[in-house]
Amino acid sequence: MFLSAFTKDIKEEIRELVDAPFPFPAYFSYFVVSKVLFDPNLNGVYTTDYNTRARTIITCEICAREQYYDDIHPSLIGRTKKILPLCNSCWFMLSEFTNLSTLSEIPIDFKLWFSKLKQEQICAICNQRYTWIKEIVPKMYGAYFIPGKHLHICPKCVQKAMMGNKNSDDLESNLKTFKIIADQLGVVPNRTGFIYNQVDDPELAINTTKEMHKMRSFDDLSQECGSWFKLLIASGVLPKGSRKTKYGTMVLAKDGHECLSLAEKEIDDLLFATGIEHEREPHYPNSNFKADWLLNTGNEKIFVELFGLYGETQYNKRMKEKLNYAIANGIKVISFLPKDLDDLNHSFSVKVLTLFPEKAKAPNFL
Repeated sequence: MFLSAFTKDIKEEIRELVDAPFPFPAYFSYFVVSKVLFDPNLNGVYTTDYNTRARTIITCEICAREQYYDDIHPSLIGRTKKILPLCNSCWFMLSEFTNLSTLSEIPIDFKLWFSKLKQEQICAICNQRYTWIKEIVPKMYGAYFIPGKHLHICPKCVQKAMMGNKNSDDLESNLKTFKIIADQLGVVPNRTGFIYNQVDDPELAINTTKEMHKMRSFDDLSQECGSWFKLLIASGVLPKGSRKTKYGTMVLAKDGHECLSLAEKEIDDLLFATGIEHEREPHYPNSNFKADWLLNTGNEKIFVELFGLYGETQYNKRMKEKLNYAIANGIKVISFLPKDLDDLNHSFSVKVLTLFPEKAKAPNFL
């Protein structure tokens, strides 16, 4: 009955068994279930399993609430790979703090933490009485934020910090406050806005929350600056205009495009210098695959890829899937590999400028 929870695993198995390029349907879980119900034999297995377990009752070990198996959220089964004696709400709360797939029983620490959430307290900021479990702060997409620590700050003060001060419209002042918060934390703030939970010191958590009450929300500032990364640069949190990512160092190209590595910046800067119009991170037609750039010669669209992690097993597998899809669908792709970076000007001239002869003598070519 939890078939839809395992569609990620099904996709991985299909990729391993079938060496052919094709996109998965957008709503793959519904697609799979529909196919199962259409087949008489599989339908029988699925229906029997559902009828056997659907109305089985789970009594939550944390809050004692009763819930039917039929009401378990598929994403929880997909992450846990087993049935836990929890209602959906407590299950989701537990998922904030631990790897669900490793659990064999409910941690004692989680039970103790939950009992504290049910206790009445006085907020260290507004001095109002509150009980966390009665005033849970909504997070994006209908999920909820529950603090892992600093329960001495009430939900209303946390939500006020997240939502921001709409009357604080001076960008320079907001950027200064944002920098103060980052300096206090000693790390790049979490873009979700739940940053007071990034520190262990209770007083620092209180000071951070108070500073956030003075400024607009992180989301508002990101939009005004153009992106979260540009906010980090504008505020001085990233004084060198860069940020380490798993792909390399995230930087801004000369035309303002965000690049995930210095190598991406070099290619983007060459496109800019030669006057070649380019779009960042476009989707391949009718696919979830993304390229690094899209070029338009006027006669055709050309996708450009920098396979910077070429050589890593999983990365190579994904690269092969992407290129096979492009070949099968007649999509033209220019690929840059790490060896091409040794003399990027030459590689760029051969791979790109030959398609734009009118740009080859651009005065700003690097």
